[in-house]
Parts: sequence; C-alpha cells; structure tokens
Amino acid sequence: MKSNILGLALAGGTGSRMGRDKAALTFHGNFSQLDYTLAVLNTFCSTIAISGRADQRYERRSSWAPPFVSDVDGVEGPMSGVIAGLRFAGNLPVLVFACDMPLVDASLVLKLLCQRNPEKRASCFIGQDGRPEPLLAVYEPDSLKELEQLSHDGICSLRQYLERAEVEHIYCKSPQLLASVNTPEDLDLAKEQLAKESV
Repeated sequence: MKSNILGLALAGGTGSRMGRDKAALTFHGNFSQLDYTLAVLNTFCSTIAISGRADQRYERRSSWAPPFVSDVDGVEGPMSGVIAGLRFAGNLPVLVFACDMPLVDASLVLKLLCQRNPEKRASCFIGQDGRPEPLLAVYEPDSLKELEQLSHDGICSLRQYLERAEVEHIYCKSPQLLASVNTPEDLDLAKEQLAKESV
C-alpha cells in the first residue's frame, strides 16, 4: 500500500565534478539513475515528481512522466528543491531521494518510511560521518516555514537544518549505502559495490 506522501527525485545538480549529467548515469540495468530513483519512489508514494532547475525541465524528462517542480529562485543547493517540493506538495509530507545515490534500494526507503515520525519536522538517516543525511529523508509540511526562514537568513544547508530542528534520527547498519556519486572515483566505487552485491 502506498503512503499519502510526495516522492521527490532531486535532480537539479550540474554534475560539474563528475564531468557529465549524474541523472543520466546507469547502474541498474538500462534504467537511468533518474528513472531508477522514480521507480523506487513510485513503489511507496501516492505521488511522484522531479525537482530541478527551471532550465532542466526538458532534459529531465522520464518514462514515468511525473510533474516537474522548478527549484526556488535565490536559494542555493538541494534546499531549493526541497522548499519547492514542499510548496508543491501542499499538506503532504515529502520523501526526498537524490538521484545520485545509486546504492539506495527499496528496502532502505521502506526502513525510512517505517521509522518516520510525523510528529517531528523531519526523519532522516545518520550518515557515515555521524551527521544527518538530508538527501534521503522525509520532510513534514511543518518544516516548510522553517526552511524558508533559514534560506531568507542566508543559510542554505539542509544538514544544518536537520541538526537544529526536532528531527527523528534513524540509524543505518550500512551507512555507506547513503553515499552520493559526485566524482569519477565515486562512480567506480559505486559500480564495484553493486557488482559485489550481485554475486
């Protein structure tokens, strides 16, 4: 049964360190990483959408044909997409899943949803560095005003928000699975990890 929640694929990055579009990378068969992210979100969420820069609207097309939500002007980084997603979702919570996290699978997303605490501002895993992981997390509707205020104050760090706000922290037995692929070296490591898991 799907949850009454918006599943938002964060896909607004430029891929400058990677040297190519991270959303178009393939790790799982012939699925682009964007389509893979949307497929996982569609398993659990009543509604799915893609978040990205306004100029990416046409290059971020997907076989899932979800709505495209443009990042908020004047807000840097992923916070821009999360704010836009919360505005788009209305009173629904938003499950954010960045499309550059190829080691995240459906079981990890299910764990997040099962341990989500809707009474708090957000629910997130604790990453390898012992800090909250903002790019695979559930943001409740009440977090919108706080995120908007932070961005207005010039603070555009989702991680800082998750460290300050009342948040449900979820511990992951294998936090390395939360790694983002940002560089060619990260890409090689991710492919190596997936190859081990398929044996």
